[in-house]
Amino acid sequence: MSTLDESRLLVRLLRESRDYFVFARDEVRDLETARVFARAVRARRELLEDLVATRLLFHTSPGITDSPLDSVRGYTALRDQFDPNHPDAHAEALHEREVRLIHLMEDVYDGDASPKLKDALKAHYQQFVAVERALGAMIRVHEAA
Repeated sequence: MSTLDESRLLVRLLRESRDYFVFARDEVRDLETARVFARAVRARRELLEDLVATRLLFHTSPGITDSPLDSVRGYTALRDQFDPNHPDAHAEALHEREVRLIHLMEDVYDGDASPKLKDALKAHYQQFVAVERALGAMIRVHEAA
C-alpha cells in the first residue's frame, strides 16, 4: 500500500473511531471507562485538527461520509453491538484496533509522507499509545471479573 493510500486509510480510521468513541463515551455508565473513551476522542480530534491546520486535510461537509470500514478494522459493528453497561466486552476488539491504528501511524511516518504529516503524527503519537495502554488495562479488568 502506498503512503498516500495509508494516509487516506488513517484519516478514515481516525474519523470513524472518533465517532465511535464520542458515542461510547456518552452512553457508557462506568466513569473510568468514560475517561478512557474521552481520551481516545481527544487524541483523534487533536490529530485531525492538526491535519486541517497544516492543510493536509480539509473539513468535509457533514453530509459527505465514507462508507464504513470492514468489520475487522472499522467501528460500525462495535457501535451496533455496544452495551453501555458492559463496555469492557469490546475491550479486546478496541485494543486490537488501537494497536493496528498505531502501526498504521508508524507506517505512514516511516513512508514518504510529507514533513508536516510526520510532525503531526509525531506530536500526537504518545496520546494514542496512552489510549492503547488504557484499553489493554480494560482487558485485564474484564478478564479478572
